[in-house]
Amino acid sequence: MPEHENRTRRELDEAMRTLLARKPLDQLRVRELTELSGLRRQSFYYHFKDIYDLFAWSVRRERRLLLERQGECLTWEEAMMDLMARMEEERPFYTALLDSRGRAGLREALPLTDMLEQTQVYYRERCGVLPDPEGEPARIRCWEAILLSLLEGWVRGDLEVDPRAVLEVLRSAAEQHAAGAVWQTLRAGGGGEDMPG
Repeated sequence: MPEHENRTRRELDEAMRTLLARKPLDQLRVRELTELSGLRRQSFYYHFKDIYDLFAWSVRRERRLLLERQGECLTWEEAMMDLMARMEEERPFYTALLDSRGRAGLREALPLTDMLEQTQVYYRERCGVLPDPEGEPARIRCWEAILLSLLEGWVRGDLEVDPRAVLEVLRSAAEQHAAGAVWQTLRAGGGGEDMPG
């Protein structure tokens, strides 16, 4: 049976997430998890060596869930709103992730690269811009760093804005980047001599 389908693991994960709303990850105890989930300690240790092992499994499970959810989204905007809705639902989990693993942990849990690649293809095709195999990976890494920073601030409460406002800023930046790419394509092709610049 695949690990993500194991009922005992899911119950322990749910108990951990419930407790994370009350206390930090480093203060959780196996006894609390097993009492809350109605399982025996032996069941916990059959599946996990400690709380951090459970948390690592939970991060992998979260990523799989987010990938499934994003697969159902029709646009990158919908995918981003869904991602932020999930992060809002599970804010204590994401706070624990940031506290224990920093931004690298957030990168591990969030499937941002796939979403950014699809967004880049969408705007490139929409604007008629040719692929840039050398520049696109660097742009994706930069956008990922920007998004991770933005999402970290949002989860921690440093960025107190509605997810729709965040999405509007991202949409505007993506459109401005796409317009700049069109401008560069026109200039490179000789079609932009008469344009102001």
